[in-house]
Amino acid sequence: MKTRAAMGNILIIARREVTRLRTRFTGRSRLFVFGILVFAAVLSSVIYHHGPFISKAFYDIGVSPEGPEVADARFHVLTAADNAGYAMLAEDQIDLFVPRGEVIARPDDQSQYTAGAFRQYIERQELLRLAEVYRDDLMLAFPLRIEIHHLDEDSEAENDAPQPALKLLEPEESPPAESWAQPPLDFPQAEAPLPPTPQMPMAPPPEPPTGSSAAVSPKGASDDAVLKEINEFAERDGLPSFKAEFAPESEVIVPSLMTPPVPLAQVLIAFFYVVPIFFVSVFFTSSFMEEKTNRKLMILLSAPVTPLQIILGKMLPYIGYAVLAIIAITLVLGGNVGLGLAIFIPVTLFVLSAYLMVALLYRTFKDQTFFSVLAVWIVTIYLVAPAMFTGVNDLSFISPLTLAVLMYRGESFTAAQYFLSTIPMYAVFAVTLFVGVRIFNEEYLMGFRPLYKKLAEAIALIIVPRRPGLSMVFLSFIFVPVVFMVQFASIVIASNLPTNTALGLVFVFAIVTEEIAKSAGITVLMQSGAVRSYRSLMKLVFASGTGFLIGEKLLLLLALSVVSDSVFTEALGSSGLLIAPLVMHILTTATVAAITMRLGVKYYPVGILAGSVIHALYNLWVIYGIGGMMP
Repeated sequence: MKTRAAMGNILIIARREVTRLRTRFTGRSRLFVFGILVFAAVLSSVIYHHGPFISKAFYDIGVSPEGPEVADARFHVLTAADNAGYAMLAEDQIDLFVPRGEVIARPDDQSQYTAGAFRQYIERQELLRLAEVYRDDLMLAFPLRIEIHHLDEDSEAENDAPQPALKLLEPEESPPAESWAQPPLDFPQAEAPLPPTPQMPMAPPPEPPTGSSAAVSPKGASDDAVLKEINEFAERDGLPSFKAEFAPESEVIVPSLMTPPVPLAQVLIAFFYVVPIFFVSVFFTSSFMEEKTNRKLMILLSAPVTPLQIILGKMLPYIGYAVLAIIAITLVLGGNVGLGLAIFIPVTLFVLSAYLMVALLYRTFKDQTFFSVLAVWIVTIYLVAPAMFTGVNDLSFISPLTLAVLMYRGESFTAAQYFLSTIPMYAVFAVTLFVGVRIFNEEYLMGFRPLYKKLAEAIALIIVPRRPGLSMVFLSFIFVPVVFMVQFASIVIASNLPTNTALGLVFVFAIVTEEIAKSAGITVLMQSGAVRSYRSLMKLVFASGTGFLIGEKLLLLLALSVVSDSVFTEALGSSGLLIAPLVMHILTTATVAAITMRLGVKYYPVGILAGSVIHALYNLWVIYGIGGMMP
């Protein structure tokens, strides 16, 4: 009965929120909102079918009158005599100079990038020349071909002993080196046919597997498939192909004609899911702030409803709008609706939780607007940047957009990869709801105080006075996913800096963030006078360090199940890698707490600095000691 009554209260508040939203947006406002959503869907469809537009004439190069003809949209070509070309290059008017058969570049980054792009263009033109010269016998131009067959899991299960793709020859089976070693061949010219390459004895080809996916072409990698790839290579005009396509069941590839996969199109498509989520989140926080400033929230608090019911009731319509947008975009793009919802519902909850905290912490629309923009920036970086490394590094699974990239590539992902992407977001949403319920009172919501005092007051409201030790364990534990996301956002933000500078800043920022998360609750208790002896202080320190270690190891265990082999997961549970971090967390937190208690709360930053130094020394010991890395 209580659950049914609670759900009824949530639905009543949700219907009230829908009614308020309708009254706020009438006539042209509704058309404007609808137009933005339609624009996002149309733009996603255009990128899906045609790919994004790439800038033209990005590089300025000079070519002498006797130099080669450059027909590539990336280059803005200027004709210049030798002396004029060298002068223009020295004065930074051009990025590259090509006098006759040479290529001259400056040592700066822009000129070197231009030289790299020009090298790619020359290599591409040479491949096209070979394809044209040897069109009647493509085996001479492209002897190496790879035929790929994507096997289903069912077909793999049907074969008790699957055949290897390649068989390694035993030492006694290997032919003598003199039977196949040949001097280097001259570069093939159009006038002279390429001499035949001596054949190296290979292992007998394996028998094709049986099953639904075992249909192999009798001709293997045919010239027709290679010719088709050559035509596609020529049509790219030197630009990378960004069109989102599903993987075929089988394909023939020529390594020299391959373009490395770039997930830009899929990332942009995934980001267009996030646009309506941000859009409805802005409406949510705007509605929340409006009722907060005109004190209508206080009227709701006087009604027989709980703070959790108020928050969920006001949030539910916007979750519904986001879900409808996700379904619509997925249907337009021809994706899997179930996967789309599984990927982007946690993103929706995460974004709404960030906007909820902004609305709860700030009283005025001015402050709310500034920090809402900051939240959008940080969340966008956290979501988009890792997805750009899809297929390059397993750490890209930190972002759920990586899962969306794989979905639109027609690739699968494991349950562990899904949980690594989404569990931190579900955890942040749960923590936000818990904190929101604890601080949802008139005195806190309507008070004007600096941000650090509002945060300290929120922590004080979370702590249970009768159970300070358990409160410290719980507080440090729930801070772990927040610290994880903040630290990763700092990595992305610092990625544009020089490598050594970025590593140093991230190293320091990560340490300081952890020390604040572990000691904030203890400092709040000291400020309130609840901690009066060093004995009780050490109990709280032990509880805080233990809670943080538990949360840290659980999150690390999930990450290692995705990005590392089982040997690292087993090492994680060893006594050395559990006791040493626990001692470190307790020691650094004790340092911060002892200095703060001795000198006063206003010297809390000094304690953070001292604890961070000890933490940094421990990390360096792990890196250069246990890890065996050399400075």
